[in-house]
Amino acid sequence: MVLSTPFFNFLNRCLAPWLCAAASLLWPAANAAEPLFKMPHVNAELVAARTAIRAGETLTIALRLQHQPQWHTYWRNPGDSGLPTAVDWQIPAGAKMGAIEWPAPKRLPVGPLVNYGYEGELLLPVQFSAPAKVAAGSTLTLRAQARWLVCKDICVPESAALTLQLPVVDATTEPGATAQWPALERIAAQQPQPLDASAWAAELQHAGRQLLLTLTRKASAGAASAAVAATPLVPPSLEVFPYDERVIEPARHEVFRTPQGYAIRLALADAAAPPPVFSGVAVAAGVASPWGAGKPLAAEFNATVRSVASIVLPPGAVAMTLPVDANKASPEAVASSGVLAALTLAVVGGLVLNLMPCVFPVLSIKLLSLAQHDLAPAVRRQHALLYSAGVVLTFLALAGVLLVLQAGGRALGWGFQLQEPGVVFVLALLFFAMALNLAGAFEFGLAGLQPLLALRLRHPGIDALASGVLAVVAASPCTAPFMGAAIGFAVTQPAAVALSVFAALGLGMALPYTALVLLPGWRDHLPRPGPWMLRLKQLLAFPLFATVVWLLWVLGLQAGLEGVVKALLAFIALAFVSWAAPLLPAPGWLARAGAVAALLAVGMWSWPVALPATHTQAAPAPLGQPSAASWQPYDDIALARYLAAGQPVFIDFTAAWCVSCQVNKRLVLQRTDTLAAFAQAKVVLMRADWTQQDARITAALLRLGRNGVPVYALMRPGREPLLLPEVLTLARVRNALAAP
Repeated sequence: MVLSTPFFNFLNRCLAPWLCAAASLLWPAANAAEPLFKMPHVNAELVAARTAIRAGETLTIALRLQHQPQWHTYWRNPGDSGLPTAVDWQIPAGAKMGAIEWPAPKRLPVGPLVNYGYEGELLLPVQFSAPAKVAAGSTLTLRAQARWLVCKDICVPESAALTLQLPVVDATTEPGATAQWPALERIAAQQPQPLDASAWAAELQHAGRQLLLTLTRKASAGAASAAVAATPLVPPSLEVFPYDERVIEPARHEVFRTPQGYAIRLALADAAAPPPVFSGVAVAAGVASPWGAGKPLAAEFNATVRSVASIVLPPGAVAMTLPVDANKASPEAVASSGVLAALTLAVVGGLVLNLMPCVFPVLSIKLLSLAQHDLAPAVRRQHALLYSAGVVLTFLALAGVLLVLQAGGRALGWGFQLQEPGVVFVLALLFFAMALNLAGAFEFGLAGLQPLLALRLRHPGIDALASGVLAVVAASPCTAPFMGAAIGFAVTQPAAVALSVFAALGLGMALPYTALVLLPGWRDHLPRPGPWMLRLKQLLAFPLFATVVWLLWVLGLQAGLEGVVKALLAFIALAFVSWAAPLLPAPGWLARAGAVAALLAVGMWSWPVALPATHTQAAPAPLGQPSAASWQPYDDIALARYLAAGQPVFIDFTAAWCVSCQVNKRLVLQRTDTLAAFAQAKVVLMRADWTQQDARITAALLRLGRNGVPVYALMRPGREPLLLPEVLTLARVRNALAAP
């Protein structure tokens, strides 16, 4: 069939332009780009928002990455580890290519580390500007060499050579939308926008290594501020991602809601200095933006940096993000319920502390005082009050010292006093003297100590006060159930709130003894006073002797065998003085001076035990060869390697001076059936020994929302840590291993 010339001319004149335009509009993006570049862990391609481009026009294109499940790539600042995705472009002459417009990332915890990155489907948009002079009907070819690091159990560097072809249409033709256009529009709407300086103030305070970022609404009456003020703050959380790498520790990220905005506690990375300006992205959780009506959830901020003496949270700050505890007394629950809930948990934790093995060192003194019949009601009330005062004041004193040292940049936690060998030595010497006294080896009134005896007779409540002080010094290093959550909350609060929580702990610890003193009816069932009381006094010396043995063991771990020998020689000197004291004549000033000089000489000679010994720790077992029967020393890097390899890790945060830790170790953790359960679950065992000060272990405890031991954490790859109760049983360990 032959077409007539008039008909062919009609088609050419009228239909050809429409057919060409339709072809350009219907040209799919999949045909414009090379087929999807498939890698083992990430599929990659270049996509565009429109099917074509006009001369001089700007078009959004993007690197599209499809991650395999549980694999991730990294943001511009990767966090603790990783590398950001990079793209090298080859574009036509006269064209321009912008930088990657990074979407807001998410926090990706990997054991003790935290990275910043993306999972699932990711679009990294850039703005491409076509040359001003390019002929319609031609095609622009864009080539990209994309590189990324993709991680899950292991990290794999990958790259792809990608191509995108964009047809050029004339100025009168409107290019159509591609299948990726809705996703790119959504990404553009969610891109972080600069924080409105007229409505918000951003400031970073730093004291030592501690940082506090505050994002505060201004009290301006401007329209922008009014729009922001009309937007409620969005619970439950806020995440901050700094632009500069290696400036902060990503794992330290404590968020507080304040009446005017947000406060985030951060920490400088090792060897890092505060930047002149702290810049980054703050991403709010929820569906409505707190930055103002119509604003995206992510906001770019530039915070001014100011040095302060100590970090203090704004008044009314409430913690919003703290780790979950397995015994349902979590700091999150505390924070959501407020300070009243924290005080309640503290009182309960103090009550339970009386049942912990840590209190055994002072149990003898308590039992002896409770067995006395001849105390008048007024004296009993005085004893109860002074004992309670000794407990509460000592809790407050230790907490105050801890908060001051932490504010000065010291990595310390609850129980820090027994991390000092000198303190352990003095306590051992004191308990040895008390045990000798209970056993009848000497009386405090001999050898020139009559003034002390007279003082005790005039003020019998001094014994009760001293007993309260000693109870806290010996018992506080261990953490009882509920007590860990309360302390973890307290150390994140302003000083007044923190001290209130510690005072509540002391009150809870003092309550049982106070109740027994004030309600003496139970004493009527005791035998009448007689020789049995002397026998009881002598019998109760032996728990104190056992305490001395425990303290010497702790001292040996801290100061080595030489420190223990020096301490034992000091004990012999003390025993000799107690034996020789009755043989001396009535002491005068010369005898008293000689006794003081002898004690000072013994103290100065034995004080070198305060110098810690040098310890060497075995290296972690090779990856993939963990032994459930052998505990490895805690190591951040080894922990991250095990978790990256898909192996769960059980961490025993312990200390030699924590009696509860040792009881749990002997009765549960070292049992054959417990080790068999760990081996069956293929769990790597790590022991974080906090006997001496260790900043790494202190930081690991803080990341778990804890500030004392014992703490038992089951670290699971790709999941939140699971904290076990402070009192362990085999059933609790098995339940944790079987937890979904």
